[in-house]
Amino acid sequence: MKKFTFLIASMLLALSIQAQLPQKFSYQTVVRNASNQLLIGQTVSIKISILQGSSNGSAVYAESHSPQTNANGMASLEIGGGFLLNGNFTNINWANGPFFVKTETDPNGGNNYTITNTSQLLSVPYAFHTEGINYRVSASDDTLYIGNGGYVIVPGISAANSSGGGNGGDGGGGSAGTSTGTTAHTCGTTNVVNSNLTYNSVIDQEGNIYKTIVIGTQEWMAENLNTSVYRNGAPIVTGLTASQWAATTSGAWAYYNGDSTRKCPYGKLYNFYACSDSRQLCPTGWHVPTESDWSTLINFYDPGAQGGINWTNFAGGPLKSTGTTQAGTGLWNGPNTGATNVSGFSALPGGFITAIGASNNTLLNGYFWTSNEVNSTTGYGRSFYHDPGSVIQTANFGKRSGMSIRCIRD
Repeated sequence: MKKFTFLIASMLLALSIQAQLPQKFSYQTVVRNASNQLLIGQTVSIKISILQGSSNGSAVYAESHSPQTNANGMASLEIGGGFLLNGNFTNINWANGPFFVKTETDPNGGNNYTITNTSQLLSVPYAFHTEGINYRVSASDDTLYIGNGGYVIVPGISAANSSGGGNGGDGGGGSAGTSTGTTAHTCGTTNVVNSNLTYNSVIDQEGNIYKTIVIGTQEWMAENLNTSVYRNGAPIVTGLTASQWAATTSGAWAYYNGDSTRKCPYGKLYNFYACSDSRQLCPTGWHVPTESDWSTLINFYDPGAQGGINWTNFAGGPLKSTGTTQAGTGLWNGPNTGATNVSGFSALPGGFITAIGASNNTLLNGYFWTSNEVNSTTGYGRSFYHDPGSVIQTANFGKRSGMSIRCIRD
């Protein structure tokens, strides 16, 4: 068997900034032939695989490139920007390493890959991992909080100028900046959010971006959760049949009626077991809201709310997206009673999956989980209705029900 002298590779953190944080990184390698001669000005074929766990681990991503070597025999490419062979680069959870890069090269530009090498990625995964690090500025403008515990005293820093905080609030969690005067949901659907308000944003563990809104002392996602993985990158079970959904006691998600087009803007529907999973659904610095969190939100718009079936007759309107499907200006069936969305919360009718796996109430109602259980089989939730304009505390949702989730900043 011929022996080939492998390539000397260097990893460069020249990160390509796109609409979100970097989704590729630069890679350079020197290519030599079987006689150890540099290949100069020659088009070669390189297959890149990202391996997880070990140098013999499974490939979570693979792509191919056809770069041309320069006068020094060096080929340059961007991992994440090649011809896709396997996986999704943006879904790689760099925190769940170690990761290794495997290169396979055909000096003749074909697909007879005869030069192979595997080396561990060191700095690049951590650069990507910073996408999930949360940071915020205290309300007094003198402390920068990093991650879940570290902090730096920074005299003179301004929360108003911080891209990581929320309207100067002292809540946890990272942010992707602010936006004002837009009616578009981040996935592109219009007439969802309130164009008169200023929104912040947050990125989850899967790279999904959400608008967020400060309401009183709280900061909420202004869009329904849409992640398919837990905070540690582990996948959430999906693809269950109705009978499997009715039998599971593990976290699971589904689209209403199995319709993936509802991803935008309604997001996914989760069972209670996903809400209570220790791996956690929400991004670091955020959590599935408790009963108390919801009560604080409701009481901000209905101070007299005391709980019970008739609770919050006045809070539904300020929290719901406006318009109706009949008028072509909204996503609720009419009449969308009382809806003003002055809060910017932008509640949507995501529908409901029953405990036996059947979908119902699309465009009519929106159902949202809390993280509190009633007993071993049921949990608390909140129900928004197209008519009337109330929000009702519901204490009998079976834990196998599928409902929307709005995360709230810690």
